[in-house]
Amino acid sequence: MTQNQQQDLLIEWDLYQPKQQNAILSEFRRRFQGNYSKNDLFEFLKQKLEIEGYWEKIGLV
Repeated sequence: MTQNQQQDLLIEWDLYQPKQQNAILSEFRRRFQGNYSKNDLFEFLKQKLEIEGYWEKIGLV
């Protein structure tokens, strides 16, 4: 994932309410059970937020 994609992902993440963020992070923690990297989190969020299609439209892919 490029730096621009990471930045855009974090911008999108900030649009979610704390309750939504907590639910998504809980699912991530259950799936990875403490054995994960920053890249794992970014890839998980990319899938959960369904942002890749948007990146294709704006040329970030």
